Amino acid sequence: MVEAIRAPIDYLEDWKKAMEFGLMGGRPFSQTTIDAYSLYARLHLEKYGEISISALKKALMDVPVNQYAKRYKMYQGIHSLATYLVEEKVMDAAYLEQAKAFIPRRHIPPKKITVHENGIEALIQACEDSQEELIVILLSSTGLRVSEATNLKISDIDMEHGYLKVQLAKWGKTRRVGLTQKVKEAIQKHLNARPTEDKAKEYLFLNRFGEKMTRYGVRTRLEKLGEIADVIVTPHALRRAFVTINANKGRPLPMLQIACGHSNITTTRSYCLTTEDETIEAMQGWD
Repeated sequence: MVEAIRAPIDYLEDWKKAMEFGLMGGRPFSQTTIDAYSLYARLHLEKYGEISISALKKALMDVPVNQYAKRYKMYQGIHSLATYLVEEKVMDAAYLEQAKAFIPRRHIPPKKITVHENGIEALIQACEDSQEELIVILLSSTGLRVSEATNLKISDIDMEHGYLKVQLAKWGKTRRVGLTQKVKEAIQKHLNARPTEDKAKEYLFLNRFGEKMTRYGVRTRLEKLGEIADVIVTPHALRRAFVTINANKGRPLPMLQIACGHSNITTTRSYCLTTEDETIEAMQGWD
């Protein structure tokens, strides 16, 4: 019996499982990456019906060049699916080589922002409830990625020993992150303030419907606080703030690298946005 010919879109679920279980490159993809890649790949196939160089060029021309992040994620999603299809011998490997010429390049340097200590205090003062306060304190005191924070369960927090577990972070890694007294007090304050109907729920951060808060929900709350406090802030800005503030206080970069879950210390170093004024002030105290 001749096996029926499957279209590329029919391989989406198999491809997602391959990413989830580390069958592409040896390491499992994070759920965030899987969701993003599969979304862009599905949209591409629904619109163009195929993975080809001509379809790739049309897709890239549909997105303005200044939207680098969207163009790059779209390219990566399509490329990842194409890689899987090549491995399954559904596509010619020549596509992967030809597609390299169309990898989106950033034409404007990324604008990196951080938040200084006085800005963090202003954000805390602008908070309307204990959950908002915990979001600001936790992200700026631990360097967690926003997806790691939203996936935190109460069972991941060990208050007695002063650390929390980040389960299946980027590239499937699990790590422990230390908690300061300020973070522990903010966690306890938030748990005590939770409505009775939410007391038994497993996730640390919940939306107004009692469901796990999304990355978008965290970002939206921070933007609101930023407007009130007159501080430019994003979840990633607070992650950079964690590195910058602690590096300025002399905390070793290798420790900050471990806390952030970076595989390369160069990445950690790039998060440190120490200003010229801060450097001058520090140097004035050097012997």
